[in-house]
Amino acid sequence: MINAVGVVIPAVDEEASIGACLDALEIASARLRAAVARPITVRIIVVLDSCVDQTAAVVRRHPSVGSIRCSAGGVGAARRLGVRHLLADMDVSLQRLWLANSDADSTVPPDWLVAQVQEADRGAQLMLGTVMPAHGLDPVAEQTWFDRHSMRDGHPHIHGANLGIRADVYSALGGWPTHSTGEDVALVERAVAAGNLKIVRTARVPVCTSTRLQGRAPRGFAGYLRGLTGEVAV
Repeated sequence: MINAVGVVIPAVDEEASIGACLDALEIASARLRAAVARPITVRIIVVLDSCVDQTAAVVRRHPSVGSIRCSAGGVGAARRLGVRHLLADMDVSLQRLWLANSDADSTVPPDWLVAQVQEADRGAQLMLGTVMPAHGLDPVAEQTWFDRHSMRDGHPHIHGANLGIRADVYSALGGWPTHSTGEDVALVERAVAAGNLKIVRTARVPVCTSTRLQGRAPRGFAGYLRGLTGEVAV
């Protein structure tokens, strides 16, 4: 059974979006505590990666959320530092600690943590969720996106904005690779290659992510959306 959850949010100059991200996570945390019939600890950590805007000030408006500053220079390294901080700070066995991951430009649904802990309690060691674009994407590009993405259980997608993993498994896999992009795919590829892990691919709790076309990670989600928009323009 999971007794603690650590949530890691990497952020690079996200003052415009981090507030909504943390509001949603606090709702998800409260929903989890109300849903489980046992004490459960939830810690949220924002990794402020070379931020020069007001992201840190927005984070400070959420007293339940911790933060660390770094100059990781990439999402993989930032996620890795965030997990390292949580593992040092949380006094719980790795088998009972669940690591939930999202992004600063994303908002999770209220039952996001409930679903992850329920899957973990049923034996899941890695949970891969879906994402969907927020409002603002060109309508044709949005339809193209949904045509190409399965929003059903068993989907083939990998999104760092909606990924959970048990801490002992995370450690055994070597943790987040320090890639500037594709760190989520690389970690999941290691998990699949291990051959003995219970991996759950669920569409139960999709995360809503930004439709901005200029993102923080090279070849990341914003770049993918930019490609769709380019196709529409053609």
